[in-house]
Amino acid sequence: MLNERTQKNHSITLTRGNIKELAKDYEQLKIRGSVALHQEIHLKEISSHGFSTFHSHVAANLLKSSGSCAIKGNCEVKEIINAGNLKMKNVRAAKLHSSGRLTIEETLHSEHLDSIGIITAKEIQAKHFHLKLSGESIINRLIADAVCIEKDRKSISLKKKLVCQFIKGKQLQLAYTDAEIVEGDVVVVGSQCNIQTLTYTVSCTISPNAKVQQIIRSENP
Repeated sequence: MLNERTQKNHSITLTRGNIKELAKDYEQLKIRGSVALHQEIHLKEISSHGFSTFHSHVAANLLKSSGSCAIKGNCEVKEIINAGNLKMKNVRAAKLHSSGRLTIEETLHSEHLDSIGIITAKEIQAKHFHLKLSGESIINRLIADAVCIEKDRKSISLKKKLVCQFIKGKQLQLAYTDAEIVEGDVVVVGSQCNIQTLTYTVSCTISPNAKVQQIIRSENP
């Protein structure tokens, strides 16, 4: 294991090992190899470019991951930037930007979630949710004020689809989405959607290239 500390920003760099105890006076953690941390982590910034596993609670202002990162405890971070393979359990993040693969084993709460890639999640709750599909994403429950699902035209994968059991929001703009239940105020169902039951309160627009089995107009906004 290599430790580098500077007085300027109180940072430490880890390259390998199982870390049982990390000194509390550090502000920044950099991971550049294969590292497992077993204690609670409270830092300003975490930067992981290798293979990292956090076995306990993680709290930080900023988490940047461009490798393979797994957080097995609860996670509270103001901003998350993922460019690799990030797997988390229960998460609270004000902003989350993902350009790789994002896995949420339980629930993610976020103000803004912007993703270009693939998401697998049990439940996501957000104010603004934007997903550009580069492959097949699976989200059991998606609840957000504003939802935009579209296809990423730069990736070459042929199976670009979002599969959901339940989607609910105020402004829903869906494309390439398979869902059992969709509930929204203003709903736009775009190309290549397959929805079993759609409930709306204000307006509903359905593309000729979409399939909706049942449409319900609700009087309760």
